[in-house]
Amino acid sequence: MPSLSLVAPPVSGIDLVQLSYLAWLESQDNERAIKYGLFRRYYEGDHDSQLTARMRKFLKLTDDQEFTLNACPIVVDSLAEKLKVAGFDCDNKPDILREWWRRSRMDAVQAVVHTAAIRDGDTYVLVEWSNDHKRPMFTQENAYDGSQGLHVVYSDERRNVPVVAIKRWILTSGVNIKTRRTNLYYPDRIEKYSDMGTGQTWQEYVDTEGQYAGVWPIPWTRSGEPLGIPVIHFRNKDQGYSYGESELEDPVPLQNGLTKTLIDLLAAADTTGFQMLTATGVDKAPDIVAPGMTLWSTNPAASYGSISAADLSGLIALKDSIMADIAKITRTPLSYFQMTGQVAAAGTLKEQRSGLISKALDRQTTFGNSWEDVMYMARKLHNTFGSGGMDEEAEITCDFADDEKPDDNELAAQADMLFKSQSASVATRVKLIHPDWDEKAILEEIDLIREEQAMNVPEIPFATAGEVQNGGSAVQGNAEGQAAQA
Repeated sequence: MPSLSLVAPPVSGIDLVQLSYLAWLESQDNERAIKYGLFRRYYEGDHDSQLTARMRKFLKLTDDQEFTLNACPIVVDSLAEKLKVAGFDCDNKPDILREWWRRSRMDAVQAVVHTAAIRDGDTYVLVEWSNDHKRPMFTQENAYDGSQGLHVVYSDERRNVPVVAIKRWILTSGVNIKTRRTNLYYPDRIEKYSDMGTGQTWQEYVDTEGQYAGVWPIPWTRSGEPLGIPVIHFRNKDQGYSYGESELEDPVPLQNGLTKTLIDLLAAADTTGFQMLTATGVDKAPDIVAPGMTLWSTNPAASYGSISAADLSGLIALKDSIMADIAKITRTPLSYFQMTGQVAAAGTLKEQRSGLISKALDRQTTFGNSWEDVMYMARKLHNTFGSGGMDEEAEITCDFADDEKPDDNELAAQADMLFKSQSASVATRVKLIHPDWDEKAILEEIDLIREEQAMNVPEIPFATAGEVQNGGSAVQGNAEGQAAQA
């Protein structure tokens, strides 16, 4: 982002102190901003791979196309896919929370929030009030990457206490006409700035329409009390610092090694991965060698030979090893990288998933707290600008969907073990195999099992009255035993 010029005189009442403060905000955390851009490029497959002209021609790549075996999306998406907000619990008007969520189409927006936080380490949700819709509005904002995005400055004394949130973006209004905009969100006011397309001097930006037309700064209070900064921070891998850490922090160097190894493998396959024929004392070698053809020469001293293809197994093993290392350090199941056509045993897959499940549970806690803060702010805006009536002391709880369903083979094996050990009833085993069924469905299934098994019980011919009575008990026991096998 171009640096601010402090030479120009103050404009629209902005003094040099304010200009200096804006310049300082603009220069903050440049290193982090560079990393945000790096992680986004790697996630999208922009790895700046170095290919020779022959390799680029061989792969039919244009100058702007990258060649890479991109493992970064696997690391990010495998975790993001396990984070789905199911809803919110609240003792006071929970239906209105669900309505805000539904009308804002947050079922899709939340996926963007989780993916961005996991990919970059930080992302934000801006909570605003819409007079047109008469409800809160939620917008996902990427972390500032040195050009555009949102950034939160925290207190030096308390890392969780935000001092100001800065949103920067660029508007394009014509050929090479770009206007930079900056909004500063304080607990008690919102300040808007624009460079009016100059690329240098900041000026106060005043809305010309709406509730705050002609007002600068915009007051952000209720009964004289600050409403608070309407920006909620989502930190990935919260380790006690003001900002999170990307899941790609460690894999990026390995990704470079993986891309380099793949290029080496293709280059080796291109030049030495096949058998080559040699000829000495031959006036002219054939242009094409095809199956069944005969090589001959009128020179008695002519001879033919061959150079065997190179062994590429070492490079292939190295490629697989790097992918295994990426899986290990990110706790992503190795099976997600599809390194083999063999299907791992159920126990092995369960063990591989344990690290990913643990990460998902941790993010459900930290991201869940952030989603609760989003709804707390939305409720406050509803009480301030909307119809009100919501108890701001009522606790809001974010619930995540449980998508870690047990493997069918594992459940069947457990049910079979319980039957053989005679340590569980039919009802217990039906509940085990169908954990999502309600009590009515379970009882109906048990009745069906017993009816079907009873139909297969053989009649006992020529029995005496006493034998019938005894046999009836035996038959009943046998029927229950067969029903228990289902």
